[in-house]
Amino acid sequence: MNMKFRLVAALWAMPMILTLNAAALAQQKTIDVTGHGDSSGKPDMMTLSFTVAAHADSADECTRKESESSRLVIDALKAKLGDSAKITTSDFSFNPSMEYGNATATPVGMTASEPTATPATWRFSGEVYTSTETIDPIADLLEAGIAAGAKSVAESGVQETLEDWDQPPSGMVTSRSNAATATGANPRMARVFRLALSVETEGVSAVDAMRKGIALMDRVGTALRGKIGGHGRVDVGNFSVNQLNPQEEAQVPRYQPPPPPQPQHKVYDAQVTISAETPKLELLGPSVEVAMKAGAVRLNQVTFSLKDDSAARKESIEKASADAKSKAETLANSMGVKLKEILRLSTNAQMRPYIVYGNQYMSAMRSASAVVASPESAAMPVTPRDVGFSADVNVTYQIE
Repeated sequence: MNMKFRLVAALWAMPMILTLNAAALAQQKTIDVTGHGDSSGKPDMMTLSFTVAAHADSADECTRKESESSRLVIDALKAKLGDSAKITTSDFSFNPSMEYGNATATPVGMTASEPTATPATWRFSGEVYTSTETIDPIADLLEAGIAAGAKSVAESGVQETLEDWDQPPSGMVTSRSNAATATGANPRMARVFRLALSVETEGVSAVDAMRKGIALMDRVGTALRGKIGGHGRVDVGNFSVNQLNPQEEAQVPRYQPPPPPQPQHKVYDAQVTISAETPKLELLGPSVEVAMKAGAVRLNQVTFSLKDDSAARKESIEKASADAKSKAETLANSMGVKLKEILRLSTNAQMRPYIVYGNQYMSAMRSASAVVASPESAAMPVTPRDVGFSADVNVTYQIE
């Protein structure tokens, strides 16, 4: 066999060898376990986060205000915490927006006046309705009724009624839905379009309200009869008179007309986050106080952590590793197999700080201030909990 032939044969055999090795690895027997471990300790560091904001009609004025407020807050924190504090800024934002005038009507309730000798008000309510066999005149009838003093449309629609037009008004055109028999044994039905109008008025007494209401119903009825002519019928419906409480009437919300819209103009808003990291946990309360007085608009949160977390990290990973090994041994013994070498190993560890959010802190501060004699006694309204590390270890063992 010459050299060229041997080289080609060797190259042809390599993919087969790699395939056999991959198949051998895939056929290995393994078990996967995950262990968990925690460690904790008293916090010896805290980070305070504040928001400083500015609002102005021009970009230059807005950035100037934000810069000035930030400097005042930083100087106040440095003076209170000393050189041991690490103060940083982040999350700066600067946004223009359009500001509009308020053109929305504002409901204004009329205040009740002192009781007077004015007699109670009485209200008359009634209905006037008209019936016609066609819908064509309904709009004209509504217009005439409203013009005559009707307040609104009441119950209206189409209905089937017994033929009751034995002597219809002269000139009225009727449309029979069923023809009458020669003997008159079968009743006849008519399709009628009905428009009802509501009438309301008030008076200083029941009699006064009744007289005004009857006169108004007559006026509306006369207008409807004049419009419908001989092609329909006008009737009076139910009516009533009720006494009203004048003090309740005075409390009815009334609306002012909307003010004229103001011209829109561009405004600017800027925000920045100022953080202060310090080991002086005892200065939590005074630090928040000086920062808010210097111009911070909000305390975002207070984070308690460890200055050196190496010991906590080591302890949590060791506990997680021991937990994973114990689980693997228990699983192998229960399945009647033996653990061999570790094929894969990974870990994930992270700090577990204790965070107090701004609204929680302010609520605790108000509660503490309410039960102590001096503000200094309420300087630490929250007690930081233990912080530390949490670790997970993932292990793949070969078994036999």
